[in-house]
Amino acid sequence: MAAIHELIKQVSDPALRERLEQEVKNVTKDKKFGLVFEEHIPECTALYGHSIKRGVNVAKRKGNIGDVYTVVNIKKDIAVCKNRASGDVAEIPVKDLVAVALFGEAIFPVLRPIDKVQNAEDSPLWHTLIEADNYHALQLLEYLYPKKVDCIYIDPPYNTGTDDWKYNDAFVDSSDHWSHSKWLSMMKKRLQLAGKILSDQGALIISIGYQEVHRLVLLCEELFPGKQVVAVTVQTSGGKPSGGFNYLQEYLVFVVPMDFKATSIQFAGGKSRTPFEGLTLATFDQTQRPNQTYPIFVDKDTMCIVGCGRSLTERVDSGIYSGELDEFQYDYKEAPEGCAAVWPVTSKGDKCVWRLVSDRLLGDWEKGYIKVSVNKSKKNPNEYSIQYLPDGVIKKIKSGKLEVLGTEENKPTLIFGENTTVGLDVPTIWNEKAFYTSKGTSQIDDVFGEKAFPYPKPIDLIAEVIKIATKEDSIVLDFFAGSGTTLNAVNLLNEQDGYNRRCIIVTNNELSKKQTKALLKAGETPGSEKWESNGICRAVTWPRTKYTIIGKREDGEELEGEYGFFSDDENRRLSDGFEANVEYFRLGFVDKNSVSLGRQFKQILPLLWLKSGAKGVRPEIEDDAGDPDMLIRPENELAVLVDETKFGEFSNQVNRDERIKTVYLVTNSDEAFREMNESIKADCTYQLYRDYVDNFSIGGRRNLG
Repeated sequence: MAAIHELIKQVSDPALRERLEQEVKNVTKDKKFGLVFEEHIPECTALYGHSIKRGVNVAKRKGNIGDVYTVVNIKKDIAVCKNRASGDVAEIPVKDLVAVALFGEAIFPVLRPIDKVQNAEDSPLWHTLIEADNYHALQLLEYLYPKKVDCIYIDPPYNTGTDDWKYNDAFVDSSDHWSHSKWLSMMKKRLQLAGKILSDQGALIISIGYQEVHRLVLLCEELFPGKQVVAVTVQTSGGKPSGGFNYLQEYLVFVVPMDFKATSIQFAGGKSRTPFEGLTLATFDQTQRPNQTYPIFVDKDTMCIVGCGRSLTERVDSGIYSGELDEFQYDYKEAPEGCAAVWPVTSKGDKCVWRLVSDRLLGDWEKGYIKVSVNKSKKNPNEYSIQYLPDGVIKKIKSGKLEVLGTEENKPTLIFGENTTVGLDVPTIWNEKAFYTSKGTSQIDDVFGEKAFPYPKPIDLIAEVIKIATKEDSIVLDFFAGSGTTLNAVNLLNEQDGYNRRCIIVTNNELSKKQTKALLKAGETPGSEKWESNGICRAVTWPRTKYTIIGKREDGEELEGEYGFFSDDENRRLSDGFEANVEYFRLGFVDKNSVSLGRQFKQILPLLWLKSGAKGVRPEIEDDAGDPDMLIRPENELAVLVDETKFGEFSNQVNRDERIKTVYLVTNSDEAFREMNESIKADCTYQLYRDYVDNFSIGGRRNLG
């Protein structure tokens, strides 16, 4: 462009020169430099179950969802529809239509409860799964959590040209010459909303392949000025040959503040953990180290070590045992009365040896360097698990680098302050085999007992990513949830470090191209029960979420396999499950007028619970019950005034209970809201239903640009 301007300056005719300058300005004023792509036809979302009535936008159930009509009239079961593009009028049976939401259209979303798992009754923490098109879910999340999400991790379609994603309900493949710009158009709309949800110090991390990584980096630099955009290379396989190259890697694109401070990830150090390690040494057996094969006697009442039995070496030397070393059998009955014999056995139930000889063990017990706990491994027959302090940790104790806070009650075992290994900044190349895609495949196969989902991310990888960008009470969001690995990883991390991260995952309920063809051939249509039951959310995401929390499948069969994320001697088994709670919702839509008139309180109540922090069991109102005058729920940290004439009684109750943090006041009067708000001591107050309606009315128009 600089050369063109220089040439224009050389034009001697002033009028011509001015005209050329104006034309160039007209051409370039809307031109984008850097990443340039076509903004495609806005996306539509099918609203199955939404009523078909006059004025509603619809599409044919068996047609292209992007071919949109507006219902002009309904005569019995026939809808008179006008095509929005061509203007043609057609009469279509209502049963063959589905309502659609257009991109940027003002919507009024609600969340309809589908199912839940409560495996931690004493915990107020609840995770959330939302079945929805992620664009509309993001619009809702912007209302619920503006600038409040600390970590967003997504694994969007890689746009490989193999039908791995849809645009306007049509699969995009390698024959589509607009595939890159369609992908960018789809991503841009969602990342713009994600930016409104992400906290100022939050991190956005995106998994992506080589097909779109360069365009994605440019897009993120455009959408998030003032942020660092860093592409981290992750080796995910032994290689995938293509075009003469062997692709070993995928990428993680980090969008973070310039002053980003990472929690150093586990494979690079920075793990906060107990200094005690498992006493078993699985790499040797009784034939190799018979002097380290002996029982440890633990008092069942006090869980204190009271002594050790003879080692296998001592038994052979004294003549007590004369057989082959590999034939020696552990005797769990030789413990003194009231005690249990603990033999060296791995978490998988295999015989091994102790790391310490018995004299050293007893001496370390007296010094507080040995820890006894209840054994959690079902494959290990021992009642108790024994841990020890390695020599390196003992040196840190003696030098004062590791703080000793005291001892366990009635035991010599030491209690320590925080023990954090030295970590590094986030490396830009990750090559751990635990991050290979094949690991993720085997993990989900363990959950379902069969092949259930192609190419899921390994839990180890996602756990590392989340650990980098989260704190104790962080909110984690994944709006391309797929098989649900992110929620699984959050539960694993919370179990490991005792944090209370809350996870929100969003996925649609789409089918693969192969499934779609098979069901259409069988006469099924989108929205039918059989069709929906085969979708990813209902067939994969929710079952995995449920199974991994309770540790078993629907038929009661326990899950096989272990989590490799724990570096302690005994890995956590999938069958252990997690102390966690989660609600499964489906996104729906309601009429603006009915909301404005206050007719949708029951429908909106789940949103109020989520907006207040999703604390405690979600409040519910029976279907046949009318709306209450007020709803005061200290256990949920919220209160709602439905009838403003009851404000005196309401404010007295709310102000007496410090547990109530969020208050909703139903009134159409701004002045009345201001007056009531002045008398409420809660941290946050909102005006219903004005706050809700205005957010989505304005939000819909705003998101058009």
